[in-house]
Amino acid sequence: MLYLLFALPISIADIASRKIPNIYLQLYAYAVAVLVVFRGVPDAIFILVVLVTLFLMSAIGVGMGDCKLLGLIVLMLQLSRFQEFELLLLAIFMIALIQIVLIWLYSKVIPRTIAMAPAIFIGTTLYLATSQS
Repeated sequence: MLYLLFALPISIADIASRKIPNIYLQLYAYAVAVLVVFRGVPDAIFILVVLVTLFLMSAIGVGMGDCKLLGLIVLMLQLSRFQEFELLLLAIFMIALIQIVLIWLYSKVIPRTIAMAPAIFIGTTLYLATSQS
């Protein structure tokens, strides 16, 4: 899959600096744009729901780089139903929760921030492994 090509450098950058550099997201966006041209654009209502969800996630403290990455993954996967998007988010947040618990068990301190890129990529892989399509 295309997203695995970018998974390692984006995850390493996010773990090291808690920021996803825009250059990685730009390269990823170009690759996703090619896929969108050939596969088509999702429904406008679905895109609006995804944008509102990403805005709300940003408002509660999820980084903008993580939101942009998640938006690109949604476009890449060509999700069309709200249930698919909900399952993707559930898988990502479940992996993020596991990441928080592991950090807490290792350091005996609940982390205030985590690098979300690894959780996004592992959650996407989990979603793809368990999806029906």
